[in-house]
Amino acid sequence: MLTINIEKVTSIIIEAAELEILPRFRKLGMDERWQKDVGGLVTVADIESEKFLSRSLGDLLPGSRILGEEAAATQNEPYKCLAEEDPIWIVDPLDGTNNFASGKNDFAVIVALSIGSKVRAGWIYAPAHSLLAVAEEGSGSWENKSRLNVSSVKNINDFRGSLGKRFRDFSGIEDRFARLSNARCCGMEYLDLARGQLDFAHFRRLKPWDHAAGDLIVREAGGIAKCIDGTEYYPGSSPDRGLLLACNQFCWNSVQEIIEPVFATLPN
Repeated sequence: MLTINIEKVTSIIIEAAELEILPRFRKLGMDERWQKDVGGLVTVADIESEKFLSRSLGDLLPGSRILGEEAAATQNEPYKCLAEEDPIWIVDPLDGTNNFASGKNDFAVIVALSIGSKVRAGWIYAPAHSLLAVAEEGSGSWENKSRLNVSSVKNINDFRGSLGKRFRDFSGIEDRFARLSNARCCGMEYLDLARGQLDFAHFRRLKPWDHAAGDLIVREAGGIAKCIDGTEYYPGSSPDRGLLLACNQFCWNSVQEIIEPVFATLPN
């Protein structure tokens, strides 16, 4: 059975941030950011962080493969590898690139280890906040030596959540909850869910590098993670209505019912 060196992977992720991301934070030149052919902003920090992580994680686990966000943008069928039995490192070298390029603190490095479409371990590191969450399948979610637990909120009027703009703008939805927000960084929202700072979050576009680690971290912290249609999420899946995570089943059911009418207004 594959043994994962959790501490070594953690050190690699921190080193990637210290060497390739933080020295460029609020110091990017105009020639160090550009639009990808497939859309979306990318910076030299994204590229160099992914190179460092790909090389270091590949060396750590010989025979493993890398699915990185930036390399995937140039590949045909990049998700095909996820169904294979070989270990796959799923890497978002800089989640929240727009925030990073704008000088905002909400950005993260996300890494997951998947074997045969099943995520075995996940890491999310938000270096500007000094937050790092780690989960290994069946062993809970941890921040340093403290076990993470989702919130215990059970009153719908007290729920704090993250929804996209179309959902937040839909008539009456914002009044149903204590607070709605969107950090524009999946990694930060997963950290807040696992630490009990958010009670639910919905994500419609499911790129595996954004969600593979966070899905595991929230579930290992005691949360519920299901696609809106009730099926389980796995890396590479793309259900039409996205992924909903919540602190408990009552919260998941309540939010699913409230946001259901919005889907009829969304483009296919």
